[in-house]
Amino acid sequence: MEAKTIEVNMAQMEISEAPARLITRGLGSCLGITMYDPSKKIGVMAHPMLPDIEKAKIKSNPSRFVNSALTKMVEEMEKRGVSRSSIVTKLFGGAHMFGFIASDSILNVGQKNLEVAMITLKALDMKVDVQETGGSFGRTIELNLDDGKVLVKTVSWGEKEV
Repeated sequence: MEAKTIEVNMAQMEISEAPARLITRGLGSCLGITMYDPSKKIGVMAHPMLPDIEKAKIKSNPSRFVNSALTKMVEEMEKRGVSRSSIVTKLFGGAHMFGFIASDSILNVGQKNLEVAMITLKALDMKVDVQETGGSFGRTIELNLDDGKVLVKTVSWGEKEV
């Protein structure tokens, strides 16, 4: 059976199982987050744009924010019988896309997204298994649900699998 490809757009989250691929494009300061269970071959991908739902005026889309997207991802995996301890978590993106914004500025959304991701994962008692973040370039990521590997594509640096 051929794997279907499921697009995960900005401020969205999708969950599926093998055979399938989850892909998100154009990660700059946004995060691309994948979680995968190797034994059940179930995975989830989110493309949150902003760090913290608690600081937002409009809270109707939890997939738009790093902290609420992570919580929702874990909940969806657990609904499918996945144990937190078996989840492999990978983070991508969080780039500093605008050179005119100082790297230590509150306007450096990529850095803030990464900070909130780490705090939230710690609160969820989870760890990051792979981190391909930072820099000043965009990324496209594709999660293969057959093996949990993520193909990272960049214009400047080519492709690699992690």
